[in-house]
Amino acid sequence: MTIPTLCAQATVHPAELMGRIMARTDLSSLDQVVTDHGQCFNDRHVSIAMNRVGKLYERTGRNEVAMAQRMMQALSVFTLCEVNIMDAQSLSNVLGALAKVGGPVNPALVATWLRVAKSKLPDFNAQTLSNSLWAAEKLGIEDKAFTDTWLRVAKLKLPDFNAQGLSNSQWAAAKLGIEDKAFTDTWLRVAKLKLPDFNAQGLSASLWAAAKLGIKDKAFTATWLRVAKPKLPDFNAQNLSNSLLAAAKLGIKDKAFTDTWLCVAKPQLRDFDAQDLSNSLWAVEKLGFKDKAFTDTWLRVAKPQLRDFDAQDLSNSLWAAVKLGIKDKAFTDTWLRVATPKLLDFNAQGLSKSLWAAAELGIEDKAFTATWLRVAKPKLPDFNPLGLFNSLWAAANLGIKDDDFAATWLRVAKLKLPGFDVQAMSNNLSSAADQGTDVPTVQVVGDASYKALAAYTPNGELRQPINQPFSKEELKAVQADKWSSTARELAVVKLALQVMEEQRPGYLAGKRFQYWTDCEVAVMMMYSVVFPDDPTDSPFAHDLTSSSKNYDHDLATAMGIKGGASTAPLVKDIR
Repeated sequence: MTIPTLCAQATVHPAELMGRIMARTDLSSLDQVVTDHGQCFNDRHVSIAMNRVGKLYERTGRNEVAMAQRMMQALSVFTLCEVNIMDAQSLSNVLGALAKVGGPVNPALVATWLRVAKSKLPDFNAQTLSNSLWAAEKLGIEDKAFTDTWLRVAKLKLPDFNAQGLSNSQWAAAKLGIEDKAFTDTWLRVAKLKLPDFNAQGLSASLWAAAKLGIKDKAFTATWLRVAKPKLPDFNAQNLSNSLLAAAKLGIKDKAFTDTWLCVAKPQLRDFDAQDLSNSLWAVEKLGFKDKAFTDTWLRVAKPQLRDFDAQDLSNSLWAAVKLGIKDKAFTDTWLRVATPKLLDFNAQGLSKSLWAAAELGIEDKAFTATWLRVAKPKLPDFNPLGLFNSLWAAANLGIKDDDFAATWLRVAKLKLPGFDVQAMSNNLSSAADQGTDVPTVQVVGDASYKALAAYTPNGELRQPINQPFSKEELKAVQADKWSSTARELAVVKLALQVMEEQRPGYLAGKRFQYWTDCEVAVMMMYSVVFPDDPTDSPFAHDLTSSSKNYDHDLATAMGIKGGASTAPLVKDIR
């Protein structure tokens, strides 16, 4: 240890100085010790002093921000002189305290800390390893050499991690985007055994991290559900929101869990912040459960908080509200008032989802539409194919006529949708929007190129877009002109109907089916096909239940025509 020679009161014994640091129970009195004796601090003094600042700051409810950050800046200067000789515990204390207090961090100290810590990580125990990665994430430190070394050391010591250490380390790894299969596999094996010791925060953080990293492990999920269900009453607002969000992203559907979640969450919704509210509604929709008492409470709580929603929260909440069938004029009006000036912050996905939702609700607001067009046009190159389809569909249904937007959309769509006749599709969408109907409608956008069948549903009836490449035999049939473009378009229709019926049995009963494509014959045939209440009476009944892969023959049979016949009878029959 070294003690600086310039010391105001060098006569104070190091042990007595440590006692003074430890005895202080508030930031003001500790600040006085730092002011009077900081020049005399050795490596242990400075790490313990920083640790005390972090703990006392948390104890005050984070109310004394300015004082805590000023003290950290002063202590950082002293720490810089001592960090090279610090042991693992002291190094962990320093980074952990900086993370707790936040604010400006001395970059020279961080750089020196990383250099020293990397070489000493093998000496870190389970707790200091967990704390150091958690602190690194909190401070936004991304250093590959440090994380690589951390992973190599931590993998071997994971069995010694306690419940909090396991949840904190996986949470930090997820936030830092660290994906290491060996570490994850070891973490899962250890965590499954220790999940009963996880508290509410740890359970929520661990499932959130699993979702963030895309970890789907049935044994872990089953254990997590068994442990979490009885502990849900201990979850706070953020824990509740994060756990349901993670469950939705991982596709975890457990009625007992969601029923308990709803029961616990409803009275706590008033404590949800803007992001929690948005995430929870999005997750409720994704998991496919509807609870009027929950949505009514959600609306009552969310309306006055909408001004605090950021761009993503706004787009997700309106999208989820529409998907859940929530129609509340006061909410929509407030949403428009808040969202319109924030549209500039919406990303491509948020823009397409928001216009789609507005179209579904029939919202015609000139200020919103004008702002949306102004913001969306330069961002169209960032739209994915689904976003492009949705935005065009929504614009058509809202009656938006903007030549500049249409021209930009077509230019981008031609680049991003090779194989689709986007000009014809644009025309078809516009025509379809002009027709209008009181019958519930299932809308499918599709196309059959020379290589694959593709389809998607703007309103989400299909869980994900279909893209089915042709088999070798089908490719040969196309090349030999034995599989016509119309027959291929009808194959898309059949495939979309089959998948939809598999995913949502009986959903098509009593609905209008609209198929949008560049094949005019297929468009004319598919417009205005209404499925009766009994789907077995449908002209598509045979087609929906057939397991045959002979699309052309099956569809022709279902339509009551023979293969090779003219398409004219088919058009007449459908219309």
